[in-house]
Amino acid sequence: NTLFAITAFVGNTVILIAFHKETSLHQPSKALIRNLVTSDVCVSFVELVFVAYWISILQERWQTCRILYYAQVIGASISLLVSLCTLAAISVDRLLALLLGVRYRQIVTLRRVYAVNATLWVFPGVSSAIFWIFSPATWKVWSSTSLTLCLITSVFCYSRIFVRLRHQQSQLHNHSQEQGIQTIPSNSLRYRKTVKTALWLKTALVFCYLPYMLVAPFANREIQNTHESAFYIPLYTTVTLMFFNLTLKPILFCWKIKQVRRDVKGILTRCRM
Repeated sequence: NTLFAITAFVGNTVILIAFHKETSLHQPSKALIRNLVTSDVCVSFVELVFVAYWISILQERWQTCRILYYAQVIGASISLLVSLCTLAAISVDRLLALLLGVRYRQIVTLRRVYAVNATLWVFPGVSSAIFWIFSPATWKVWSSTSLTLCLITSVFCYSRIFVRLRHQQSQLHNHSQEQGIQTIPSNSLRYRKTVKTALWLKTALVFCYLPYMLVAPFANREIQNTHESAFYIPLYTTVTLMFFNLTLKPILFCWKIKQVRRDVKGILTRCRM
């Protein structure tokens, strides 16, 4: 976890700098991605607190252990929910870009995206932490509901995008046969690339989070009473896999977005010098 925390912090910080320097990307869409990366940087700090929590247990510093436990749960409640909700917001953004056409840039403005980002940090982010402090039962319902809505939103948006793109591709194919032309508009290719990038991010998240979601309901009941549960090691292995998602995202950004990959190379080259 220490290794993943360091690589996640360094990787996401470099990606954040690269997105700040990159001017060719659409600004509102870039603001959403920067919000996602910012939340991942925060989660990497939470992972370091998670490591410190375990060290305090080994050293039997129980007062420090209690403080670190509260810090990691509150930090994770805010940062992870913001990350999940931002991914859902990115899927909505990609659907609007497809459905609105030329009106997209008039409706999805940078100011409105900043308002969405701020709302995600306050609600459901900070709200989740408040619920955890004052009403754990409400927090469980709130977190589960938020997670479910994020997944439903993403599935709905990408399903609509897939159906719409297939329809457009069919129309373009028929038109190309009539005109004898086999080219695809460059703006359509750029859009498909952004959708593929978003889908890769969502796939990586599901791959890293699904094992925890399957194991946690059974493990938590057992571990509440004893640390000898057979679920103990599997549970915290899945937690480590969740944190690995933070290290995986910068790799996906560099792989799927050419402009970001170029800027990252330039940043790393200057750091070596």
